Amino acid sequence: MDLRLTDEQRRLRDDAAAFCRSIRPLLETDEEWRRQGMLSDGDSVEVNTALGRAGWIGMSWPAELGGRGLSRLDATLVEEVFGYHWLPLSSYLLSYKTIGAALERFAPPGLRDALLPPIARGELVFCQGFSEPGAGSDLGALTTRAVRRGDSFVVDGQKIWTSSAQLADWIYLAVRTSAEEPKHRGISVLVAPMDTPGIEVRTFPTLGGGVLCEVFLDGVEVPAANLVGELHGGWRVLMYTLDFERITAEKVGGAVWVLDGVEGWLRERGQLDRAARERVARLRGEAAAARLLSLRAADALDREAPASHLSAMAKLAGARLVQRTAAAAVELLGPEGLAEGAAAPVGGRAAGMVRASVGSTVAGGTSEIQQLVIARRGLGLR
Repeated sequence: MDLRLTDEQRRLRDDAAAFCRSIRPLLETDEEWRRQGMLSDGDSVEVNTALGRAGWIGMSWPAELGGRGLSRLDATLVEEVFGYHWLPLSSYLLSYKTIGAALERFAPPGLRDALLPPIARGELVFCQGFSEPGAGSDLGALTTRAVRRGDSFVVDGQKIWTSSAQLADWIYLAVRTSAEEPKHRGISVLVAPMDTPGIEVRTFPTLGGGVLCEVFLDGVEVPAANLVGELHGGWRVLMYTLDFERITAEKVGGAVWVLDGVEGWLRERGQLDRAARERVARLRGEAAAARLLSLRAADALDREAPASHLSAMAKLAGARLVQRTAAAAVELLGPEGLAEGAAAPVGGRAAGMVRASVGSTVAGGTSEIQQLVIARRGLGLR
């Protein structure tokens, strides 16, 4: 693929940066967001609404679904800009980038047409019910059950690590619909409004800032028409969803912002010595590589080519980049780098990124899982 940006893509990135600057007051009025180590993991109804009104959600969807007909590659370029400007993106990334992509491809036309336009307008937010207390990276071990009763499925079980569930309008659920099939074949995907009776959400704080959620499902009735993809064929839908989730260009953008801030802070104080310049340069090289891996995976998805191993490479590179950038930032800044708050070096983002980076090689599938995907689907190893 040709990775040189076109004039249209450069203008798109410039427009995205201008939008980010225009909504900066929304970010500066909420002190709680300063505790979010990677703000792309954060939530903001106001920012998500602003993104929708400005046409930045659903960019790669056709106009009739509320989109702009751009490519997934274009959207990835924009998401890097959003990450660089530290937008809280959890609702956007879940509702559009991951779940929305699967709904566009696998949802029945009526369901797709009802859900995607309000997502694109920033009016409808999804959360993702995948992980369970006994099924994290091994998603095939999930036990949440959905039993068909007439025109509905009745769902019982528990989900954990559910980002954005505290404010989501709908949930995207991985459920077991057959106990007889092998564990990867008896899974289906359902969607349901969060105000459906029997759904309970509990929040808990995270080391990285903000909250995650547990979702309890007790006799939740979901219309059979809300089945996404084929009955018992949910594994294919889930893997397609993860192909999009694991492209983390927004985290690359956040890491580059921290590197820019650290380099500028050291230069202003005459502390940018050769060792510091070399360390920042190495990390900039890693960031460039991670960025290219994200773009390569997005390009493969645009071409409907196999992308699982490419997305795994992008996710693995991005997670390691965040951890190494965080460690380098606090070491280069010295004791002041451990301070948080607006008055600290780089706005306290270095220390916050250290907190958030602990989970970066676990969330979305551990690094070991990414390496297995790369080995098996990319290199053909067994």
